Amino acid sequence: MSFPLGRPYRLPSNNGSDDALLGVSFPLRSGVGSKDQWIVVFALVGLGLVGCAPPPVCEQKTPTVDPLAWSFVPNDEDPLWPAPADAATCSADEIQVQSFGIDDAVEIDTRFGCGWATVSQPLQQNLRVGDDLQVRVFYFSQASFPEAQAEVAIALDGDIVVSELVDIPSSSGLLAPRVSLQRDVERGSLAHFHIGNHGDNSWNLIELSLISASPCPDPE
Repeated sequence: MSFPLGRPYRLPSNNGSDDALLGVSFPLRSGVGSKDQWIVVFALVGLGLVGCAPPPVCEQKTPTVDPLAWSFVPNDEDPLWPAPADAATCSADEIQVQSFGIDDAVEIDTRFGCGWATVSQPLQQNLRVGDDLQVRVFYFSQASFPEAQAEVAIALDGDIVVSELVDIPSSSGLLAPRVSLQRDVERGSLAHFHIGNHGDNSWNLIELSLISASPCPDPE
């Protein structure tokens, strides 16, 4: 096909229309670049670079622990948080499962005189360096005790990956840190959830999830 110079050029149409490319005519100027303009347009369309947005990406969460699978760790077997001599250690009786809407959570209940507890379970997912984890821990208010700080901590395979301090007294709140792993952690390695508390309260681990990104599902 030859490209006439010095006048507008329209692609031939099968339906009798003068303009076959989106109903728009593109004048080709005489001289350098007229034919090149069409080559660029066809190349971009062929590569999908014209009029095609990238598919939307959605965040996916995969639980790494089971709220029903936590086990109480006796203080003399706790490798990470041995209780201070004056700590009021909890027992297995203070470990429960509570519902928060659609989520179940392991609860460490420190309302009845104890304030130091750790639970553990094997991880249910393989984790890789650079993976992001979403944590959610809800705690109820503490308003009638001397000033202090409570520690909330999570460890994976012996490494503490979350350590948060909560001022006492305090109103209820939600801790929701997102952390990136510094090394691989294999499925079956132990996860630990620890509370070092001072006061009348309960602490609920709602989420410990692996965050990933994938194409969003097509809307129905």
